[in-house]
Order: sequence, then C-alpha cells, then structure tokens
Amino acid sequence: MVFPLTWIGAPGVEAVQHPPPLSPQVAQVWLQGIPPLEELLPSLSLLSPEERNKAEHLRLPADQRRFLAGRLFLRRLLSRYSGLPPESIGIEQGPKGKPYWRDPPQPIQFNLSHSHEQILVALALNQRVGVDLEWIRPVRHWQAIAQRYFSPTEQADLAHCPEDERDALFFQLWTRKEALLKATGTGWAGAKTLAMKDSVLTSQGIGAAWSILPLEIGVGYAAAVAVEKMGAQLPRVLLHRDKRS
Repeated sequence: MVFPLTWIGAPGVEAVQHPPPLSPQVAQVWLQGIPPLEELLPSLSLLSPEERNKAEHLRLPADQRRFLAGRLFLRRLLSRYSGLPPESIGIEQGPKGKPYWRDPPQPIQFNLSHSHEQILVALALNQRVGVDLEWIRPVRHWQAIAQRYFSPTEQADLAHCPEDERDALFFQLWTRKEALLKATGTGWAGAKTLAMKDSVLTSQGIGAAWSILPLEIGVGYAAAVAVEKMGAQLPRVLLHRDKRS
C-alpha cells in the first residue's frame, strides 16, 4: 500500500514532509476516506476470522463497510511500521472492547475511530493513545446526554451556545472525552469528572497525565487525540491525510 506524503496540521499538531518511524513521545495520526465496498472485498483475506465474522453480523451495509475499511487500514499501518505482513498481526479485544496487538515485536499502542466517510488511526510507542472521530449531526435530547456525561460547566456552555453552533460544540466536547476514555480503556461512568475549560481537558482519577488535542480534519467533523504523557515533556502529534480523505 502506498502512503502519499501529504501532512496536515492543527493547533498543537505538526505537519511534516515524510512520515518518520514510530518513536517515544510522538503520536502519529492517520486520516483516510472510506473506500467503496467493492475495493475492500479483494483484501478480506488480510483480516482474521473473528474480524470477518463480526463484519458479517453487522446489520447495515454502511456499518460493514466502515468496519472493514477501518480494520484493513489499521492492519496496513501496523504492517508499515512493524515490517510484518498485515494478515499475521494478532489483534484482540480487551474487557472493555479496546483492540490491542497480542505479542507485538515492539510496544506499539494504537486506537482507531470511524464516522460517516472517514477513518482515523492513532499510533504511538510505549504510550497509550486514544482517538475519536464524529460526523457533526443534529443531536436529539442533547440536554439529557449532557446531564449524564458532561460537567456542569460544559452543560452551561452548551445551554448558552448559539443554536446553530451547538451540535459542533457538543461533538468537540464529546470527542475529547471519548479519545481519553478510549486511551485508558475505561467506560463513560466517570465522564463527568473530565471537564473542558479553555480548550484544555482536565481529569480526576484517571491515574496518569494526558495530552488531549483537537484535530482539524475537515468541514463537518470533530475529532481529538489523547496521548499519555511520559514525564514533563509534552508528546508531539503528527497528522497525516491519506489521498482518499
């Protein structure tokens, strides 16, 4: 698989000319548009029997396409960075559903998300990483969702936000929380303790220091990445756009 060398940046995210190897204190995030299903089918042999079985049991064709595209893109990226064939990579799921690589040749951490027509994959070395991507769409019953998962300050921000900007703000808040929760492998039970203020996500009880950054990937989407901090140094984030995105 050929990876075009076109990198894009956002505040706190660097743009570079060539994708470097994975290294400590650097998270690499890849964005790809979802190919048509007919382009995915010839590559299904790269997936595990469990992945193919899961795709078959997804009811909606659009969900099948997103799942297959996400797993194929993930395997090809892991293959690129490890040098191993994509079909040989043992991807399993933890108790909370977070995928991980069983017995990797190097301590690669990864996470993926897909929404609408885009896939986002984050990779790091020796550092937990999480990513979330959401197509911005109308949110029914946003008040009830906010009361359950958002802090009082965030609820107030949503309530006082202009109506035509509320959906975008909702998903900006949501993706930053979701990216962190996916990185830690925990559920949404403690989401209200994660509070966004002045574009900084603070947390209580997570057990580690994190860098959480929004990703500017295109009109109509909200996205964020969470990277575990090692010491006082802030992790670098490199964002790459595949030619399909």
